[in-house]
Amino acid sequence: MSDQPTSPDQVNSRPNSSYATLHRGLSIRGVVALSVSDITPMASLLIIAPVVLAAAGTASLWAYLIGCFLAINVALCMGELGSMYPVAGGLYSIVHRVLGRPLGFLALVDYIVQGVFLPASIALGVGTYLNTLDSGIPVNLSSAIAMAVVTILAVLRIQVGAILVGVFLSIEVLVIVLLSIAAFTHWNQPLSILTHPVIADGSALTSVGVGAVVAAIAITMFSVNGYDSAINFSEETRGAASNIGKAVVIAACTGIVLELVPFISGLFGAQDLHAYLSSATPLTDLVGTVWGSGFEKVIIIGALFAIMNAILAITLQFARILWSSARDLAWPTPVNKVLGRVHPTFRSPWVATLLTGGVATILCFASDLVTTVTFTAVMIILLYGLIAVAALVSRVRDRGLARPSRMPLWPVPPILVLIGVVISMTQQSAHDIWIVVILFVIGLAYYYGYLHRSRDRWIPHTVVEELTVED
Repeated sequence: MSDQPTSPDQVNSRPNSSYATLHRGLSIRGVVALSVSDITPMASLLIIAPVVLAAAGTASLWAYLIGCFLAINVALCMGELGSMYPVAGGLYSIVHRVLGRPLGFLALVDYIVQGVFLPASIALGVGTYLNTLDSGIPVNLSSAIAMAVVTILAVLRIQVGAILVGVFLSIEVLVIVLLSIAAFTHWNQPLSILTHPVIADGSALTSVGVGAVVAAIAITMFSVNGYDSAINFSEETRGAASNIGKAVVIAACTGIVLELVPFISGLFGAQDLHAYLSSATPLTDLVGTVWGSGFEKVIIIGALFAIMNAILAITLQFARILWSSARDLAWPTPVNKVLGRVHPTFRSPWVATLLTGGVATILCFASDLVTTVTFTAVMIILLYGLIAVAALVSRVRDRGLARPSRMPLWPVPPILVLIGVVISMTQQSAHDIWIVVILFVIGLAYYYGYLHRSRDRWIPHTVVEELTVED
């Protein structure tokens, strides 16, 4: 079978058209709420931001600003392409259609690896912060229980998930506002921490090199990753296709603001800069210092709701990616039939959801493995690179295709993304890069050994039902 990109008009009569459809129960507001929750601003501040601070010190703010700028350009590329191909497969479906079958499968491999580790890595935050409230609560067991509960909730009808996410997101935003107020009302650091950045090195503060900032950019892009989930939920969304593109960009901008404001305020609000930069829980420590340990516990409880919100949104997203891969006939037929099942009552991809959540629940007992999976950031920025290339190729090759949502200033956004990806990759560890290379080699071996040999395998799906019902 040809490995050339597939036209959007070539799929209606194909074998995957017999798979059950999902329920269109989401408004654009619901999609944006799910996507912002998938970005996990609060969870990122609590779990990922300390990693960035440890890697780049006060220069981490420059890394955040550059990473967020690149993320907005990624979102513009995703918004245009997602409005053209609004299917649950999201980014892998786009790469599949625009750049061809082999790269499309590598994008799927990239997504699946993220789907294996990301829910568990966020879920471990539940156990970590519960343990700070009561040291007798076991981190791994409580994290696994939280992950299992979220998995069951994720099986329910998508409107239920959206409502829960909306409630949790409101609590998350409130916690972020309180954190920001605590820091901004107690400004302690001079602007020179940006012009002459420092990092915690043992018991002292030392200057930060440019290399540390560049290396941290990939982590900051990872920190605000998740706005692509608006595309993954597009088959359950009401409204015009252009709204998918808008949802991607709105979610990206919202998530970035919700992360940047408290991060900046926390950095300048730190009373003891060395302690802040070397702490595993800098923001909650700051609240405890400013408003006391009692209020710190209130913030931690709010943070727990935010982390649960993140787990739910991430599980919902990756379950749909796995379900879509089965509909696209990416696996042997028996596997496709099982993973492609849709619950008769909830109209959700229940088998894919249980598998996604089940694996994450098990991984919660392997916290050392999950927390050391640093190659995930490499996987994310490589996927961004593929989307940037697709955004360039699509405009040049497929000029006649309708683009419900068009990015401004093309080709500037994809070019900026590619420059950022290349620079970031030069600063990643050889260990992480080799892990990704090995995973991609395994993926290509499966593709050429199985999928490439038959016309009835690995078929991109087009949604026949248009998004035309406005809110």
